Amino acid sequence: MLLYTDGLIERPGEVLDRGLARPRQHAAALTREPLAVFCDELLAGLAHGGDDDIALLAVRLPPHDLTPSAEERP
Repeated sequence: MLLYTDGLIERPGEVLDRGLARPRQHAAALTREPLAVFCDELLAGLAHGGDDDIALLAVRLPPHDLTPSAEERP
């Protein structure tokens, strides 16, 4: 799950739909990266040097097959 503020997607003179598509495309290319790298690269690729602040929160759950079963949990 990726949550972010408008500073990541809004650019003066640009249609909002384009701004919303950009993080989806960039995130798709980074899905296999460790979460810290994912966030750093997403910011590096999308922050456009504007004066708007950007906040980003990313959460990744482990794949279902790696989650311990009820019998395996302490």
